[in-house]
Amino acid sequence: MDRWGIGSVFRFLALVFSNGWAVTGISATIAVSLLILSTAPEILLFRERLAFSLLELESKVALQPIDLPTHDGLMLRSWYHAPEAGKPVIVYFPGRAGDVIKKPSHLFDLAEQGYGLMLAGYRGYGGNPGRPNEDKLYRDAAALLARVAEDKLAPSGIVLYGYSMGTGIASYVAAKSKPVGVVLEAPFTSFRDIVGHNARRMPLWLVRTRFDTQSRFASIDAPILLLAGERDTVTPPIFATLLASINEGLSRLHVFPEAAHDDMFEHGAWEAVSSFLGGLQELAVPPAAAMDILSPE
Repeated sequence: MDRWGIGSVFRFLALVFSNGWAVTGISATIAVSLLILSTAPEILLFRERLAFSLLELESKVALQPIDLPTHDGLMLRSWYHAPEAGKPVIVYFPGRAGDVIKKPSHLFDLAEQGYGLMLAGYRGYGGNPGRPNEDKLYRDAAALLARVAEDKLAPSGIVLYGYSMGTGIASYVAAKSKPVGVVLEAPFTSFRDIVGHNARRMPLWLVRTRFDTQSRFASIDAPILLLAGERDTVTPPIFATLLASINEGLSRLHVFPEAAHDDMFEHGAWEAVSSFLGGLQELAVPPAAAMDILSPE
C-alpha cells in the first residue's frame, strides 16, 4: 500500500507536465499553476499528520514530557524514558504520519529491557504548534539532542533511530554528532528520489524538500543498521543498498524478503535490531563524546 499517498497524485502531475498542460493559457494561470505544483510534494509529504497527544494513549512504560523551546518561539513536547545504568537512550524520529503516538511496540519492548527512549515530537504533530518543513525539523532535532546532553539524560550515549521520513532527520543529526549507533528503518537516499520513484515524469525541480541522506551518509561515524523490506513499494530496498555501499565499513544491511514498508517487525527485524543493539554495548563511546553535537544551525 502507498502509505506516503503520493504515487497517484505525483503520476497525475507528471502527466500534466508530459502533455504540456501546465504551460498553456495566460501568464497568470501559468504562474498560479506552477506555484500550486511546486508546493504539491511538500503538501503530500506532511498532509497526514496525527494531531492528538500521546497522553491520550495508555502505556506500560512510564514516559515524562520534555518541553523544548525552539529558535522561532515555539514550545515542542517530546517524550522521555530514562535508561538503566550502562544502557543508551534510543532517540526515535518517526515517519511522516508522526507515528510516535502509535507507540511502535518494539521500542517499548526495548525500554522494558533497560534502554532509554526519547520520542522526538515534531512541530505540527501530536498537539505541538507550528508547521513542519525540512530545515526547521533539522533545527528542532539538533536542539533536542543538545537538551539531552545539557540535562545529562543519556549518560551512556544515544542511538539515533529513524523510520521512513524520520531516517532523513536521523541521518542529519547522525552526521553532526557522535552517537553510539544509528538505526534506519525503511530509509531512502533522498526525497527527490522518492518522488522520482513514484512519478518518473515529474520535473524534480518542483521538489524543494531534500532529506538528502545520501549526501551525508559517509560522514556518519558510528555503526549503522539499515532495515529494508523487499516488498516495500514506498522506499524500495535499493535505497538502503545504495546507502550501505556509501558507508560500507560501518553499515549492516538487512533486507527482509516478505516485508513491506511498515511490517518489518513481523518478518525478522526484531532479531536484527536486538542483535545490533547488543553488539553496541561493547563499542559504547564515553558519554561526553557520545553527546558531542553541533549547535543548531
